[in-house]
Amino acid sequence: MNGSDSPQGKDHWGGAAEHWAQAAEKDEVGAAADAARWMLQTAELQPGERVLEVAGGAGRVGLQAAEAVGPDGSVLCSDYSEEMVKVARERFERLEVPNIETRALDAQGLDLGDGEFDAVLCRFGYMLMPDPQQALRESARVLRPGGRLVLAVWGTAADNPWLTIILDAVRSHLGAPEPEPGAPGPFSLGDPSRLRDLLDRAGLVEVEVETVPTRQLYDSLDAWWEKILNVGGPLQAILGPMPEGERNEIRDAALARAPQVAALEDGAAFPASVVGARARAAG
Repeated sequence: MNGSDSPQGKDHWGGAAEHWAQAAEKDEVGAAADAARWMLQTAELQPGERVLEVAGGAGRVGLQAAEAVGPDGSVLCSDYSEEMVKVARERFERLEVPNIETRALDAQGLDLGDGEFDAVLCRFGYMLMPDPQQALRESARVLRPGGRLVLAVWGTAADNPWLTIILDAVRSHLGAPEPEPGAPGPFSLGDPSRLRDLLDRAGLVEVEVETVPTRQLYDSLDAWWEKILNVGGPLQAILGPMPEGERNEIRDAALARAPQVAALEDGAAFPASVVGARARAAG
């Protein structure tokens, strides 16, 4: 996933790449699966089309897009992290998918020509970028006239306790302040009006924004903690070097709060919210 244009940010996500690769071997459930389903239905990909996936991580969405466009179409699955690109490439090669390629690309300055793609897809990426406005302009630039941009981001912090509980526990332990409004992070584009404004200012047209209520599903609360810790690159960078005692204090604080919002009858199910958007390139 794109998280930052700094080498440090790239390292954060690169360090999580193997966990993303392992997760990609299992069937996707919960909010991420719902977001991908919404995106692919909305994108209405056609056989023979050329698709760019931005901030593709392990390439789950790109793989589904490759199936949709068929052998006469193609998908370029990109990510800012070279490690993420590597694990995606290895998976595609193992699965023998002929119409998908991978490349390390900075979404804020795509090394691609104008109008090369029929569609651009991005799941949970723009919200983490230092300059999402510039990234959206770049995505619009590489679309052919009338081409589609379809994206998903997390909704507001209040609507996603599966993550805010852990982030609050970390901030409380460290005495850290709340992030500045609009700062890169999982919920930075959760306000539909802000997202719509960014798409409008990127020069895109026919902008539609939709909230998708969903859930995050885990086998247990312990599995929830481990999953978030493993796949959250920046979070792992903070918690990983901590003494075990401190990390356990944060864990215990999060686990104590989780039953207030999570249904625990069969595993752990947290409420979640995704904001999806679709738009077209002008022309």
